Amino acid sequence: MLEIDERLKQYVTNYTLNLYDCHAHDTFDEYRTGLRQLFEVVRYGKDKEELSRVMEENREAYSLIDRETKELLEVVADIKIPEKYCGTERENGVERRRYNMCKAFEDYRLEGKEEGRQEGRAEQLIQLVCRKLQKCKPAAVIAEELEEEFTVIERVIEAQRQVGSYDAGQICKVYMALC
Repeated sequence: MLEIDERLKQYVTNYTLNLYDCHAHDTFDEYRTGLRQLFEVVRYGKDKEELSRVMEENREAYSLIDRETKELLEVVADIKIPEKYCGTERENGVERRRYNMCKAFEDYRLEGKEEGRQEGRAEQLIQLVCRKLQKCKPAAVIAEELEEEFTVIERVIEAQRQVGSYDAGQICKVYMALC
């Protein structure tokens, strides 16, 4: 223990602290409570494919997590499970709120794919706009030729100006921030 004033030692408890590193484990089969889901999400949270596999293998447990586990997951794993995934279940005559983390995870993955598609479409548009800018075409002509809203083309041009080059990837990042 750290050096401490002798007068204060009687007020400080010196006890052993056991730490658990869930990253040092591959399975959590020994856990039968919400700790299992917590450890699995923390362990596999960066590997979406592995987390998806674990959730699918344990669909029943992830479809019915309790409020305490949900709240702990939100804090520790930095995820949000909205109330729309809440349902009720009768257990021993008592109605309990349960959250369907499987459904929440599937919806998040679909939202991520849609965001990726939108970003891909934006990058394609940016590439087309850049080609036309290199030919010194004005924004109104570009909008007409691409059959796109003038304000959208203006935003792409503003993003291109901020980047200072015709790098579509960099322009896309700036453009998405402008939207």
